[in-house]
Formats: sequence, C-alpha cells, structure tokens
Amino acid sequence: AQPAATPVAAGEAPVWMGPGGEPLPFASEDEVRSFLETARVVRQKELTSGVNRPLKVRLQQDGVETNAIFRIVDIERKQARLDGKIVVDFHDSYIYECAAYELSRLLGIDNVPPCAKRQYQHVDGTMQLWIEDAMTENGRRDAGAEPPEQLSWLRQKQTMRLFDALIYNFDRNQGNMLIDPRWKLWFIDHTRSFKKSAAIESIGKIVWCERGLWERLQALDKPQLSRRLKQHGVTPVRLNLLLKRRDKLVDHLRDRIAKLGEDAVIYDAADRSAPSAGLSEAASDDDIPLTSSKLEDPPG
Repeated sequence: AQPAATPVAAGEAPVWMGPGGEPLPFASEDEVRSFLETARVVRQKELTSGVNRPLKVRLQQDGVETNAIFRIVDIERKQARLDGKIVVDFHDSYIYECAAYELSRLLGIDNVPPCAKRQYQHVDGTMQLWIEDAMTENGRRDAGAEPPEQLSWLRQKQTMRLFDALIYNFDRNQGNMLIDPRWKLWFIDHTRSFKKSAAIESIGKIVWCERGLWERLQALDKPQLSRRLKQHGVTPVRLNLLLKRRDKLVDHLRDRIAKLGEDAVIYDAADRSAPSAGLSEAASDDDIPLTSSKLEDPPG
C-alpha cells in the first residue's frame, strides 16, 4: 500500500500497529521486547522475498496479537563471493540484528523495530516486530510515490547513512528500507553488519546529523557499548573497530562544522527549516542497491 500523505511528526514516539491496523497496547519498547521473547507462535510462513528465507510468524499472548519476523541465518566464511566480488571476513548472522537494535536505542534512533533473542522450534534466532502496511523503498520508487515532506525524508535517510556507516552494514538495499503509512522510514535486516574493518565507504554522503544523535554519538564509550552489545555477538575486536568508525564519523562532521558552520550540519528535530548546505548532496542520494548481494556457493 502507498503511504498516507500525513507524515509522522518530528520526535513523535513510534506507534506499534497490530495485524488489523489497531495500535498495540505496549507502553514501552521493553514491553514490546518482552512480548517478542515470550508470546506463543500461532502461525508461520517462510518468506521468499529475502535472501535468507526468514519466517513471518503471528504471536499471541493475553489477547494481544502481532506479526513478527524470525531470523536464524548464521553463515561465516573467511572469504565469500557476493555477486562476483570477494568479501573478506564474511559473517551473515541473526546475532547482529539485536546488536543493531540495541545500538540504535543508545543513539536515540527509533527507526529500528524492536528485536529480541528467541529460541523457536529448538533453533536460536531473533524475533523482530513486523512493520504493518509498509512498502519497501523499491516499491515506493516503482509506484512513483513522493514523500509529502522532502526534508523529513532526507533527514531520515541521512540518519540511516550514518547508522549504516557506524555498524558497517554492507547490505543496505531498497528491499530492507520500509516506509510505513506515516512516511516513517524503518531500517531492517542488519545481519550483515559489524564487519571487522575500520573503513567507511562514501562518508562524504553524510552531510547532516540530528543534534541529539550527534551528542550521543560523541558520548559512546567502550564500557557502555560492551555492556549492551557483547551479549549480541559483538566481540572486543569488532567493538574496537566500531569505535574507530565512530571517531571517523565524528571527525568528518566536525570538519564540516568547521567549514560550513554548525547550523549547516547539525539540526534540531523540531526545526523544519532547510539547512544552508548539503541539500543537493542529500537529495541526490539515489545509489542504494535494489536488492541484497547474493552469496555464491564456494568452489568445490
């Protein structure tokens, strides 16, 4: 379905929706996560649209029903070939889904759906809330649908750019960008993240940062991150590299601030005025791949 014309207001808390379009009775993300951990699975089907064939499940508990996605992928190779390209230290794993969610909470980013570790049918995986009545970015483009507030849309994509750079998500594509009926952009599918590399590709495409995110990004520290991410598969080596990427992002934004002024780079969520710089760069951000890179079978 095409999103409605009324966009979500800046800073407005997410409203979790049930399968029938009804608001879910959760007062916090912790309540959502508890539900994902404990609710009974009453229905399931394999999704064929994703590379790793996750399950879409219906959860039920105390009269409440939600849809969720259950991921179990866990592939690790020293070298892998993706669409003909060699990737060193390839790890595609469900464990990073919750790590990405936990980091998004630390940063105050509310574009990643709640996620919890879960065992289902004696298999370990992650259970993540399903975003109802959403269209993918490639679906939006095919439909020719344009956001009613271009600045809000571009800001959300800028946040996604920064977040993907921080976690080294090398699988962002139009199929794992979801747009709900209020034009909120949801970042999903982070199983190919937290790579062992300090590199940041296309850092020049990051031109703006919301003020609260900017402050939290700078304040991230190793003990805090270790407490939140270690249990979700982010080893000390991967954590150190994440912090190196953080330092590069901070340096990049500070350089822009020094050159252009803070008001051209750092914005307040409630401020609807267009920035004095970076608008053309953000608006031309159209190079996101259509689909995930396909993992090719190893030789022999």
